Amino acid sequence: MDPAPVMLRTPAAGVPFHDWIAQIMRSLLLAGNAWGLVTSRVGAGLRPSQIELISPHRVTVQVATDGAVTYRLDGRKIDRDDLWHLRAYPWPGSLLGLSPIAHCAQSVGVGLAAEKFGAKFFGDGATPSGLLTTDQRLSTEQAEQLSAVWNAYFNNRYGQRRVAVLGDGAKFQPVSVRPEESQFLDTQRFTVQQICRVFGIPPEMVGADSGNSLTYANVEQRSLDFLTYTISPWLVRLETALIDLVPRGQYVKFNAGGLLRTDLKTRYEAHEIGLRAGFLTIGEVRELEDREPLPAGAAARPQLGVVA
Repeated sequence: MDPAPVMLRTPAAGVPFHDWIAQIMRSLLLAGNAWGLVTSRVGAGLRPSQIELISPHRVTVQVATDGAVTYRLDGRKIDRDDLWHLRAYPWPGSLLGLSPIAHCAQSVGVGLAAEKFGAKFFGDGATPSGLLTTDQRLSTEQAEQLSAVWNAYFNNRYGQRRVAVLGDGAKFQPVSVRPEESQFLDTQRFTVQQICRVFGIPPEMVGADSGNSLTYANVEQRSLDFLTYTISPWLVRLETALIDLVPRGQYVKFNAGGLLRTDLKTRYEAHEIGLRAGFLTIGEVRELEDREPLPAGAAARPQLGVVA
């Protein structure tokens, strides 16, 4: 088997491939763009063989009125050929991509505004804790004095609650605002769900309330949905970008089978089907199960009717 291209073994100095991919995903998810400096090239086509990833915030793109594009790194002009660029959500007519957060900025903004309102609503005492009522006629001076006495009991700097003694027919009537009536808790729950929706994560996978009765028959089915609707679009972006970095005639394909690993019995039954049908060998099955390769000369396929 031919060795993997240099780009897939050491994409950057001192950075293993899995860390390199993780850095790309963080840039795409948080900034919408992944940028890298091409530090090494190989082959007749001078394909990049090493790309040092850089913070997306260090790169700026300026488009002049005549359509000329200028790229700058830390404020200094840089040749476009020295930059590697991958976009998350391309916007028509724009050279840059949008992050999932920017893509759904208005929805997130509503959640942040609700959170700010909730902090003010419950923190600043926008609603009085109760009413002091009396059947006696009170002058402005008496009302202010009664209010001062009451607040002296309940609003001292230590926050201690004390027993109030009221006279002259004065009564205290508490005012309570249930959280569900203020819709604050519902709004907060919506914010968590909305963030999960932005990134395509099932709420129950992060310990949040999904807000519906959707259930999964098993872990495999949930993993399949997560792979299909969340992970696969990102894998396609990465595969397409990496194909341009490997020699012509080769391609890049992520093995997502690890997300669909089932229980031991189900996996072994699936392996048996593949062996009997002839599209799997014993060596391939052992590799899927992270087992050592067969010794030299061992049969690659089981005898017909024999379970491997």
